Amino acid sequence: MFWRFALFFVGFSLLELFILFVMMNWAGLFGIITTALLIFGGSLFGACLVRYQGINCWLEAHRQLDRGEMPTRPAADGVLILIAGVLLATPGLITDLLAILLLFPPFRGMVIAYTLFRFEMYRLKTRQKTATPPQDDVIDV
Repeated sequence: MFWRFALFFVGFSLLELFILFVMMNWAGLFGIITTALLIFGGSLFGACLVRYQGINCWLEAHRQLDRGEMPTRPAADGVLILIAGVLLATPGLITDLLAILLLFPPFRGMVIAYTLFRFEMYRLKTRQKTATPPQDDVIDV
């Protein structure tokens, strides 16, 4: 498992570097300036979105707590907003794009729905493995 993560991170970093070099060499000096503006502009725009979405998530959690409800959706949104903030702190165009996507509520909803679906499938699969098969030699009257 460790080697999969290590290979993923090394491969992802190499892909980020490749995209940055392609963007910088695309139009000479203009490409370097454009790439730097895209990285810094995306990070700045994302940081503003992280702050705005984080405050809204915090307020929604407090509203639900005041009504006596469990703030499950704001908690899931908060985790994804935190992940988006970490991705924005990582330099690169792919991470910035993924972070900005995570900051839009419809995309976060799809990620949460997919995660819940995968968790439910995992739970059902482990339940089937732990269930004891019926024994044929027992006769219940």
